[in-house]
Amino acid sequence: VVISGFSGKFPECDNVEEFEEKLYSGVDMVTADGRRWPVGLHGLPSRNGKLNDISRFDAAFFGVNPKQADAMDPQLRILIENTYEAIIDSGTNPEELRGKKIGVFVGQTANEALDLLGRDPETLVGYGMSGANRAMTANRISFTFDFRGPSFTLDTACSSSLVAFHLAVSAIQRGEIEAAIVAGVNILLSPNTSLLYFRLNMLSDDGTCRAFDASGKGYVRSETTGAFFIQKSCNARRAYATVLGTGANVDGYKELGITYPIGERQSVLINEVLSRAKVTKRDVTYVEAHGTGTKVGD
Repeated sequence: VVISGFSGKFPECDNVEEFEEKLYSGVDMVTADGRRWPVGLHGLPSRNGKLNDISRFDAAFFGVNPKQADAMDPQLRILIENTYEAIIDSGTNPEELRGKKIGVFVGQTANEALDLLGRDPETLVGYGMSGANRAMTANRISFTFDFRGPSFTLDTACSSSLVAFHLAVSAIQRGEIEAAIVAGVNILLSPNTSLLYFRLNMLSDDGTCRAFDASGKGYVRSETTGAFFIQKSCNARRAYATVLGTGANVDGYKELGITYPIGERQSVLINEVLSRAKVTKRDVTYVEAHGTGTKVGD
């Protein structure tokens, strides 16, 4: 299984290339402004990562009527665009995939658009159910591109997108599907979710995440959308990376509580995946960590 195409939007960046350029140039893409809610509302940290513009969507191009487009979660609208771009990036015409067993696996934790659309009963429209329901994040992508494989949105908190990737790779390896779109999305529409994290002392009060540093005081919430197109290597026209192995587990019961990670149980999973992939620890040259900037998480 290979990653043959990808696309995404990131804070202050409209595509992967712009994101790469700013990362290598050391640009701080976390900003303090009122694009989502007033700065300082409820005492929340003023800095977070935000996409440039979440209002634009070429509804006509994707065959979505205007009323439906207006009632769609911005996360879904952007992921439809990311899906198209990821397929094109792989050197494939999306029309070639219509009617085929292509799976759609989306990692998504927040569903704030449906809550906001349903806040006022006087303006409530039925299109919100088919445009902002969390299941529709995956199902609408399958509908738009006429994909016939499994299609679902899953929420495993911070690991949602990686678990989606694991399930997609497994489905291809079992022969259930020919290829898959794996996507992840997070857009901050409501301050209430941030307030929950803030009151649990998870967020950095100064809007700076200092992962693996003694001065770390929490993480910074941010927006991003992204999609991978993955498929069997024999069918791929491009391969950014080959997937050697994936895996997933959970800590189970913990005396400290459900929010506390257990490093030893994560280590068990890493060793299992390395063993199945026939890769030694010495072969690993790069590790990307989930660094929250908290003593417990780091």
